Amino acid sequence: MKTPDSKRRVLVTGGTGSVGRALVELFCSNGDDVAFQYNTNDGAAKTLRESFNAEPIQMDFGASATLPRADFDVLVNNAGINISKQLGLTVTRADWDTTLLVNVTIPFLLAQQCLPHMLKQKWGRIVNVSSIYGLRGVEGNLPYTVSKHALSGLTKTLAKECAEHGITCNDLCPGPIESDMMTRVSAERAQLDGVSVEEYLADVCAEIPARRMAQPKEIAAVAVFLASPQAAYVTGASLPIDGGLIV
Repeated sequence: MKTPDSKRRVLVTGGTGSVGRALVELFCSNGDDVAFQYNTNDGAAKTLRESFNAEPIQMDFGASATLPRADFDVLVNNAGINISKQLGLTVTRADWDTTLLVNVTIPFLLAQQCLPHMLKQKWGRIVNVSSIYGLRGVEGNLPYTVSKHALSGLTKTLAKECAEHGITCNDLCPGPIESDMMTRVSAERAQLDGVSVEEYLADVCAEIPARRMAQPKEIAAVAVFLASPQAAYVTGASLPIDGGLIV
């Protein structure tokens, strides 16, 4: 059995995105041995390797989901995409398939690869990064919303199956985050709504009781806690991190 003070091997997917970088930095600062998956952002991957001694693993999930190794104690499924803005009636099969692949199928396949090691040592942590749209519906975002609900189902099922073996599985459900994705989304939505990006972001923050978006490090901090020995009795939870948005 892995002891609480053992150095842990951590895998973070989507490691070069805003939340991914915060996850890599915080786990490394915690003293963990961190590897991170990324697809195309070689510059950010190089920076993380040089600054934090984290190991980059270049993988295009559209082509392969087979890890070069799977002896990880902690798996953080952070990679995700949101590419469709269509109503359900007009969502394309390609957008549906791609979104479900990256947001649900890949976390499932990676968990399958990492679980044998976790089961053998009777200790493990799986943290899935979901969204508030894994807890509620919204129009014009069907593949993403469905994928995040499915990720919650994956989380809860694995939690049930693995609890007696010292393995926990939880998902984080952030609201709006100051991130690369939010920068892209806000530009697109502001154009559609005929307002400035600043006006759009002000409206987003006005709907949040905390009156601001989350910082990536605030999401990472909860993930690090859930991966800790102190969180051994927390499993199967979908945790909103949204400044009170959906209370």
